[in-house]
Amino acid sequence: MKARVNMRSAPRYLPLALLICLTPFLAACGLADRAAAPKSSPPPPQANPGERQGTIPASAVRQAAPAHPAGSPQQALERFAVRYVNWSYTTLASDEAALAAEAVGEARAFEEQARAQTARDSLLARGHIYNTGTVIGLARVRGGPPEEWVIDTREQTGGEQEYTGTGAGFHVSLATVQRVAGGWAVAVWRPES
Repeated sequence: MKARVNMRSAPRYLPLALLICLTPFLAACGLADRAAAPKSSPPPPQANPGERQGTIPASAVRQAAPAHPAGSPQQALERFAVRYVNWSYTTLASDEAALAAEAVGEARAFEEQARAQTARDSLLARGHIYNTGTVIGLARVRGGPPEEWVIDTREQTGGEQEYTGTGAGFHVSLATVQRVAGGWAVAVWRPES
């Protein structure tokens, strides 16, 4: 007597049969273990030990008021720009500290981080590197929010080694100002060129 197979029920059991047959292969490849218990990977190494890697310390959230708020957005920007473009290897760390004290938000955090990196940069001192510049113009960004500005500067970097004979160049920075107690301060400073 021949056994009859019901062909209607066979497709229902086919995926289960394939899974049972493939289980040893999946386990041998390690795929079953990965699906059962995902492994946690160690945190990536710090790219730059001087950087905060995206964390905002509590002290940055509760920042002190800026030193010497400016009377207008233009005054805050011009004062910041003049100090930002005029420095030497002997004054850079103190200039960055002064910029941080006069700024708020992202601009303050950026200058504090730059000051920490400057302390470890021996190339500046070895090359007697300096930068001089003037503010050519500043204006509100057309079509942008009223606190967003563009600043044009003309700068020249000098010193020994590769900076000897470097010509002056024009640079553009985007900045945002913020009203603070007593006036205005730079909140964002982004050199673009």
